[in-house]
Amino acid sequence: MPDGAAGETKVAVIGAGAVGGYYGGALARAGLDVALICRGEHRDAIVSDGLRVTSNWGDYTVHPKATPDSTEIGPVDLVLYAVKLYSNPSALPLIEPLLGDGTVVLPVQNGTESAAKIAESYGWDRVLAGTTYIEAARTGLGQIEQTGSTARIAFGEQDGNRSERVERVAQILERQGVQVEVSPDIRRTLWSKLVLVGAVGTVMAASRSTYVEILGGPEGETTVRTVMEEIYAVGESEGIAFEDGLIDSHLEGAREEAPEMKASLQIDLESGNPLEIDDLLGAVVRKGRANGVPVPASAALYATLYQFRNGPPA
Repeated sequence: MPDGAAGETKVAVIGAGAVGGYYGGALARAGLDVALICRGEHRDAIVSDGLRVTSNWGDYTVHPKATPDSTEIGPVDLVLYAVKLYSNPSALPLIEPLLGDGTVVLPVQNGTESAAKIAESYGWDRVLAGTTYIEAARTGLGQIEQTGSTARIAFGEQDGNRSERVERVAQILERQGVQVEVSPDIRRTLWSKLVLVGAVGTVMAASRSTYVEILGGPEGETTVRTVMEEIYAVGESEGIAFEDGLIDSHLEGAREEAPEMKASLQIDLESGNPLEIDDLLGAVVRKGRANGVPVPASAALYATLYQFRNGPPA
């Protein structure tokens, strides 16, 4: 892998929606050689007019390569894997043509199992586990809007070692508009995020409510807390040592951000898209059952949204 200097580093982003489009745009703005693996009218708009980004760090247009065919790109230094979890079966094969000596694949997806699924196909020597914290939306064809002061990618080795490849990936990503967090315990990081998004997003989607409306209801925040507690308990049964006060911290943050809060699960439901429910709360329910952890609230919400996992029922 090269030293990370602009113009020398090649990055491929698989999935150029809100998240992948934003990070691909930020890296292209910094001068890196970025290719977006995407398709359809969104890809056509990027090719013809560029990728237009509105962000906390300024508004800009960049012109990365955009193609649905990863064989057109060749080996890269970093693959940023940003597709929705339900797209894994079709997206995972796109990784292979991008692999060369030293290529690292970094998923920035929800859930706790994404890196392991990629490693099943390509090996842990190619994969780092990661996730992202960002508020972003695709507001039109070739258009991405990022809001708020956070656009953070957290990642790390399974054993917590700050390896050479971790340092090199951090060097690639540390650009304007990208905040880098090297996690000393990436499993705890992933589960800690799941405690938040697995509860808040699912309750918002199932109730078709804003978080302000949830807070105003008689059992809204209590339900969110209950689901958080179940996810927390399942994480502990998987060997996760959470930070003290995590649930209270998540709830306090959610209250503060309630007026602006958007849940990707709810956005997908309202847009008629498939839902990541199987890989979020569904995974919690399955692990809870396997480990003997009661998960009644999570199971009820999972059952409520299950029929929408592939999009609106026929």
